[in-house]
Parts: sequence; C-alpha cells; structure tokens
Amino acid sequence: MSREQMIHDAAMEIMRDVGVRIHNPKAVEIFMKNGIRVEDNTVYFTEEQVMHWVKMAPESFTLYARNPKYNMTVGGDHINPAPTYGCAFIDDWGGQRRRGTMEDYIKCLKLVQAEESYSINGGIMIQPGDVREETAAIEMFYATLLYSDKAIMLPTGFKNEMKLIFEAACELFGSKDNMVERPGMIALINTVSPLSLDERMLDCLMLLAEYGQPAILCPATMLGATGSLSMAGTLASGTAENLAGIALAQMIRPGTPVVFGIQSTAADMRGGITFACAAPEGTLMQGFGANMARFYGLPSRGGGCQTDAPVINCQAGYESMLTFASAYRHGINLVMEAGGVMDSVNATSFEKMVIDFEIIRQVKASFAPIEVNEETLNLEEIKEIGHDGSFVTSDYTLENYRDLYSPRIGERNAKNADYFKESIDKEIARLLKTYDDSRPEADAETMDRVRAVLEKSGTDMSYFEK
Repeated sequence: MSREQMIHDAAMEIMRDVGVRIHNPKAVEIFMKNGIRVEDNTVYFTEEQVMHWVKMAPESFTLYARNPKYNMTVGGDHINPAPTYGCAFIDDWGGQRRRGTMEDYIKCLKLVQAEESYSINGGIMIQPGDVREETAAIEMFYATLLYSDKAIMLPTGFKNEMKLIFEAACELFGSKDNMVERPGMIALINTVSPLSLDERMLDCLMLLAEYGQPAILCPATMLGATGSLSMAGTLASGTAENLAGIALAQMIRPGTPVVFGIQSTAADMRGGITFACAAPEGTLMQGFGANMARFYGLPSRGGGCQTDAPVINCQAGYESMLTFASAYRHGINLVMEAGGVMDSVNATSFEKMVIDFEIIRQVKASFAPIEVNEETLNLEEIKEIGHDGSFVTSDYTLENYRDLYSPRIGERNAKNADYFKESIDKEIARLLKTYDDSRPEADAETMDRVRAVLEKSGTDMSYFEK
C-alpha cells in the first residue's frame, strides 16, 4: 500500500468517525440536503460520499487575467509563484516594524506587477491598518483592479463585502455566466485545525462556488499544537479538512475548480508556541500535500520563500531558498507567500520581496533542463580549440555569453561592504520605474460600474477617486 493510500484511508476514517465541524448554518443545510449525516454542526462522511463529490473537481484549470499574457494554468506540471499573503505589518531593512497601510499595499501591487515571475497579483499582501476592517477587502480588491492586469488573488472578508465584490466582478468580466466560463479570480480558504471550518471562510467558499471561481482549501496546522505531533497524522486530519470543503464546493456547483493545499508545519514550543513556517517539517508536509493532490486528481498549493527570521539576514536567505526550492522540486502548482514574508508570516518587507524575486528566478533557472542539440554541443569549436586554446574570444562565447544567468540582487565582484543593500535599492527603483513606464490601464466605463457597486459598502466615492 502506498503512503498516499494510507493517508487517504486514515482521512476517511477521521471523516467517518470524528467528522468535521462546520460553523455555518447554510453550509450545514447544504450538507444535509445532499445526504451527509449531521449531528449538531458536525458532518460525517462515508468514503463513497467523499469521492463522489471530489471526483467532480477538475484536474487543472486556467485562471484568466485581464491581460491574456498573464493567463495561468493551475495544475499539471505548472508551478506558479504567488506573493506575500496575510501579513499585518511592514518591516524595514533594519527590522523596525509598523502597521501596514493602503499605500504599502499599492506598492506591493506595483512591484508584483512589474516582476515577470508572477502571473497573479492581489490578495492580502499586507493588511492595511488605515482603512475600515468592514471594507478592507473591498478596497484591496479595487486597488488590485487599478494597479494590475494579472490574474486576481482575492482578499477574503465579511460576507456582505464579498457579495459586493462578486457583484462588481460581474461588471468587470461581463456577467456571472462569463465568470463561470472563464474564471479570473481565486481565493484562499483556510481551514481551522483541528477539523473545523469557520463561518467567514465558509461564506467565502460558498460564494466562490456560486460564481464558479476557484477556491484554495488549505490547513495551516502546527505539529503538536493544532494537530498531531506526527506528520502523518497531521496530513491525514488536514486531508479530511480539505476534502470536506472541496465536497461542499462541488455540492453548490459541480465542476468548481479547487486547489488541494497543505501549509502545515512545525510549532516551535521553546518560550511559547510559534508557527515555524520555514521548518523542514513544513517543506516535507507541503511537498507530500502535492502527492495527495495528485492522488485525488487535483491541483496543489504550498508555500515558498518563507522565513521565521525577524530581520533580513543569513537565516532569512537560507530558509527562503529552502522553502521555494522544495516547493519547486515537489511540483506544487500554486506557491503562495513567495515574495516578501518575514517573521513567521507576521510582516512583509519590500527589501525581502525583491530578494525573493531573485530566489525565484535562480530556482527556476537551476531546475531548467539543459538544452542538448547540434548547436549547443558546439563540437566544431571544441575540436578547433583543442587542448591549449581559450574559449574566451570564441564565436560561440561572444555570441551567447549574455545567456548565462546574471543576478540582479548581490554581486559576484563586490567592492564595498554595502553592495547587497545597494543592489536591493537599485532593483526596487528599477521595478517601480518599469511599472510607471508600462502601467496597466483599466477601462474607465467598466471601473465606473465597478465603483457604483462597491459604493454600496458605505465607502465614499471620494476614496475611490483618491
């Protein structure tokens, strides 16, 4: 029996005997209508029921961007990095911390729009503390439309504001039917370990399914804290949480695209309980999560470029490289938090973001297959130069030396101690200029209709104009 089959069998036993607690009356009602046994607010599944619904979800799907060059396939052999997510604070180079603002959020949007490694933008890259909590998701969504034309990562918020976001999206994409046919938005639905899904996340999940937009189901369990200390046990319970949400999405709209995610990792219990997002255990479980996604015929989600370091230092570098390289090696389809995360996903750093851009580029380059053909074998030149010649001035070298990878962050022949920070500042300036030189334009009439819907939230029109 394979390890994946053993995890699946354990998850089925958990779903049958322990069940998954559902903190949402509407979701409970949907489960009951579809023949799932419910006691209080806990749902219990047979394996036959689980697999009946899970098999309806597609193995891969396309997320359509407003600019078609950023259309992205989620599933198969495709690996898509997505930037920082869920951070409340901004850290500067020296480790000083402050609350994030909408201005910070917009700067994140610009940097990600200008960086070629990404086909997706938006989400809760930084939680802006200078806007009302009740409308923060609306304002992040609107900013994403203004400053990016890549595929949209949605922020998740309260039920009423999410309803307005989807109503506004119908104005953006033409109609609800168009959205179902060509999904352009995706959102993260975190489970609540152990074995629960909360009301707000379930409201968002049900709206996503209603409009045919992809949902990322994902636990972020801490070993020995919110889940079993054993990785196998936590994978089994996380699989149960995932499958309950995936089944619900299919009950609402069969064929709704979903992503099977694992963001679980170790808990550091020395001096408190810390979510050790860059621990080796996390890379193991998230990598195995990709195996489980393939087992169910679903796309996968994990994390990368993560660090538990409170400042930008050697630890931040090796942990970020470890987590993204692991995600790439395991073939995780959507690699979230890959760009800017600091201090166990507590803060975003602009300097760290462009360092992570470099990590992503280097990992992609290191995994690229070597091209072997008559031209690249270059046998005529090798024979001509023989034993004692030099390739420095050879035709092939002079014509192709620019193809060798050249880092944008750091230097190979640095002459001063400040070279690293200087390269970061230079790259941030380059990206912001790149953005200004080719800023995406939103259709004015469409944006007027979008604003008219979003104004229903009570946000003043002058804010949108600003």
